[in-house]
Amino acid sequence: MVSPNIWLYFMTKMTLENQHKPITLVIYASLASAALGLAIIRGYVFIYVCLKAAESLHNRMVSSLLRASVLFFDTNPAGRISNRFSKDIGAIDDLLPKIFLLATQMMFFMFTAAILPSFTNAWLVPVTIPIFLFFAYLGSYYLKTSRELKRLESICRSPVFSHFSETLTGLDTIRTRKRERDFIDKFYQ
Repeated sequence: MVSPNIWLYFMTKMTLENQHKPITLVIYASLASAALGLAIIRGYVFIYVCLKAAESLHNRMVSSLLRASVLFFDTNPAGRISNRFSKDIGAIDDLLPKIFLLATQMMFFMFTAAILPSFTNAWLVPVTIPIFLFFAYLGSYYLKTSRELKRLESICRSPVFSHFSETLTGLDTIRTRKRERDFIDKFYQ
């Protein structure tokens, strides 16, 4: 599809009489409207696909959790399981669509920024490929360290959520024995 900006470029090459013809403005308006319409359709399709993917992942997570063995629930506290589940669902619903859209747009922008100058100067291709490989290596290195940091953060946070969940579960017993202060002190500790 011809972009409205490309049509503006062709309009600047036209004579003044041709520029003032109604057909040139109609073509420009229709191209701008088509670009707007395609952007709206793209946004709708993107949101729809993200919602369906989140629903599918949620259903698979729930079914996997329900089919887990009793040993899994014996070795993992309820707080850790609910924390992990809610954190993953929150990331799927909130962070993933925004980051995916941003990453896709940046990837297209990067490829466009690398390809367009290569058409005008073929000597840029041998320079662009090593730079691309270097950034791909940096990205993979970053992902490894980022995953490790997230794992360490989850491990450090897990006892707090576990204690909180177990306290809520046994709240009746704690109150009948008047041990609230002990659990509050242990929580802060």
